[in-house]
Amino acid sequence: MLEIVNYNKDEYDFPALVVLGCFDAIHIGHAELLKKAKLQAKINGLDLGVMMFAEGKGGRQVFTFEERLSFLSAYNVKFVLKIDYNEEFRKTPPLYFLHTVEEHVNAKAYMSGKDFRFGAGAKGKSSTLKNYAEDEDNGVWYMPVKDVTVDGEKVSTTLIKACLESGSIQRANALLGREFFVSGEVCEGHGRGRELGFPTANIIYPSDKVLVKSGVYGVEAEIDGTIYRGVANCGPRPTFGEDATVLEAYFEGLSGDIYGKTVTLKFLNYIRPVKKFGSAEELSSQIARDADMIGAPDNLDEDSCDDADESSPLHECGAEDEAARQVADELFGEFEPWSDPEGAEESVDVQNESEQIAALAEELFGGDEQDDEVQAGGAAELLPCEQDGKEDAADAEESLSEEEENND
Repeated sequence: MLEIVNYNKDEYDFPALVVLGCFDAIHIGHAELLKKAKLQAKINGLDLGVMMFAEGKGGRQVFTFEERLSFLSAYNVKFVLKIDYNEEFRKTPPLYFLHTVEEHVNAKAYMSGKDFRFGAGAKGKSSTLKNYAEDEDNGVWYMPVKDVTVDGEKVSTTLIKACLESGSIQRANALLGREFFVSGEVCEGHGRGRELGFPTANIIYPSDKVLVKSGVYGVEAEIDGTIYRGVANCGPRPTFGEDATVLEAYFEGLSGDIYGKTVTLKFLNYIRPVKKFGSAEELSSQIARDADMIGAPDNLDEDSCDDADESSPLHECGAEDEAARQVADELFGEFEPWSDPEGAEESVDVQNESEQIAALAEELFGGDEQDDEVQAGGAAELLPCEQDGKEDAADAEESLSEEEENND
């Protein structure tokens, strides 16, 4: 069973090989390092340990700490050196970090990516570890591993986050070596998607996960032992709470009630941006077309989608104040397929719109104006492992918040 060793608190007595890095995604570059570390640990009779940040390096994560732990079983990892990435840790000098590790962990060897950076001011790097290991008084050996590149670009968490945020799902999945996924409990909507013939499941997007680009995606999920493919819309949903982003997914062939179940959605491809619809019939037709595109290449041509259809009932309802306009936008205009199929009934019958809108605004928002904008969590300053050979401490400190690449 994988043991959690809290940095500067817990002890690990068996001789160990410790893999140093940020490991906030466990991508194909990390996998190559871990495979080599697994082999070296076995050859040398050492337990394998992996350094890992509890909550990443700040901001949203590609995978949570618990999710990353589950990936390590394939590499025979015995323990994780769990580190809280806080201001105190960021100020730790490189050699002091190594001494602190060795006060609590019986480290006999270290491995890292060749471009690994660590310690205050990004002063610690591969050469620091090499020199440290060459000092016989320290009693450890060190092995660097060359970073993995794809099409000439180094695989990094920074690159993967950029892919997810731009809709390049399939490239992100290739760099991760697995599908990006989001898990959450299915919560109740208004159920009008079912009335359209496309029952959907609403999942509130986890606040600690990297937020993918708003749009429609091909997805896959295992529910009660059966694999279902489906279409999901990701976008803001003020009816589910202020600033809440919701995944609303339709699964082909799923008919049972799954409210309250925890579902994991694997993202297969980006289908299109959100789109406005003038009627329930248009929405239903688009849903069927979207379902045919599950697993197709990512569609990153923004011009292929009409985001401002002037025939939308949004332009007919005459909403005058901002709160009413937001409700109209949600219920009539931007059906945002999968994001609001529940508005289908109102979109068909637009008589007495003003009264309907006012009542809905009062019911949903209590008359208060809502903000539909969702801010994706920005990355905080990063561990100095992210620098690219910048040795000047001031320059390195400034660049911490800009890079997340080396061994991340």
